[in-house]
Amino acid sequence: MKGKIAGLMALMSWSLPPQARATPVPDCKVPQMVVSLDDGQGAFNGMMHGGTWLVVRNTGARACSVAGMGPPSFEDVHHHPVAVTWQQAVPAPVKVLPAGGQMKTALRWVSGNVFDPGACMTPATLALPLRHGRVRHAFAYALCGPARSPPAIEHQPWTMGPPENG
Repeated sequence: MKGKIAGLMALMSWSLPPQARATPVPDCKVPQMVVSLDDGQGAFNGMMHGGTWLVVRNTGARACSVAGMGPPSFEDVHHHPVAVTWQQAVPAPVKVLPAGGQMKTALRWVSGNVFDPGACMTPATLALPLRHGRVRHAFAYALCGPARSPPAIEHQPWTMGPPENG
């Protein structure tokens, strides 16, 4: 009996118009995604610390899935990877970003050469990998750390909505 009911339900759902069937949300594509940085009007700046909101916005006409979005990374002017140590790398918690929707995460780091010996660098670009490419944004902040190791970045959990003061 259960098999007949399941078969009947499957047949009925197949006969529904295409609009009524569940369709998967497509992956977000590079052309519809915009990455921006927002310093929270200086809210992240301290004696030797800096930070920014990393904001991702879907500028497309339809919702898209960010399930394939990887962690942010940094690149030099030739788009070669720049090494950093992630104190916490947090995957995107949302699966679907609506049209016009945005999500954000806070990034924090040491911005002054307080290590003995220390070194600072300024990556050219922040890159956010999607399943089908990378969305990039210029990055003009100094990242500092001990001389013989990459600078450390703290990555806060992703949340939906616009940035607020850090």
